[in-house]
Amino acid sequence: MKLVRVAVFFMVGLFLSQSAWCSGLAEKDVQGFIASMQELKPYFDQFAEETEDDGDLTSTSRVISDWAQGLRERSDVEAIIGKHGFDFDSWAAVSQQVTQAYMALKLGKDGQDVMGQMQQSIAEIEGNTEIPAEYKTQMIAQMQTSMAEMEKMIQSSPEDQSTVQPFVPELDAIFEMQE
Repeated sequence: MKLVRVAVFFMVGLFLSQSAWCSGLAEKDVQGFIASMQELKPYFDQFAEETEDDGDLTSTSRVISDWAQGLRERSDVEAIIGKHGFDFDSWAAVSQQVTQAYMALKLGKDGQDVMGQMQQSIAEIEGNTEIPAEYKTQMIAQMQTSMAEMEKMIQSSPEDQSTVQPFVPELDAIFEMQE
């Protein structure tokens, strides 16, 4: 469940962001993100407890989407992110950048290894004559979707990663990442 939380917060940025990227991160952006997430985390935890989330990616995506929509409608949330220097759209964009840089730092070479392993699995599925064609197509499509999500997670500019690096311990606490 701890690693699912990392994916959860990563995907929040993807669901909320109207623009794919904003300009490079500044230290104050990361600090504002951390401060706002420390205040917003209880909102997510409460929502996740009240919502049926069985922990798979599809369920978690639905929960995040619903949570994100609910955040937009809450004036107290707007006040929280406003006090840290954001409007909703800028917070969403910064959230995405910070989370991607964090994931790139945390996964690093392991993320590239996972991508290679996933590609190898696709090749093995394609070459397996015992798997019916219908299932093979579904399995490959699922693997490709997972690879695309993983690739998004580990893509981040070196500048953003450099900006985020000093804040990794604080972000670990937010994302509940365990080594």
